[in-house]
Amino acid sequence: MSRDFPELHDFFGAYFHQDWTVEHDTAEKIIDAFLAESDFEDLVAVQRELYVLLGQNKNELALREYLLTELSCYYSYWNVWESGESWLRHIAEKLARRLDRHSH
Repeated sequence: MSRDFPELHDFFGAYFHQDWTVEHDTAEKIIDAFLAESDFEDLVAVQRELYVLLGQNKNELALREYLLTELSCYYSYWNVWESGESWLRHIAEKLARRLDRHSH
């Protein structure tokens, strides 16, 4: 488990585990399920850790390795997204929109 990012580890480990495609056929549906099933505090915690991880400016290979080995993320984002950073920023934007709706 990632000591640096326990909430991200829980998110990726629970939603992007090795058999994630059995539950949903796209990564977008996985993210939407997380947004629908999580409470406000969990969403805030994941968003906070996501911004910290993005702020570390890891290179692409380091980020890919970190997502798999430390955060248990089994989604091959590089088949769809130009980089891990762009995919993680996409998740952060979806979180921000959900949290914005929740706060109004």
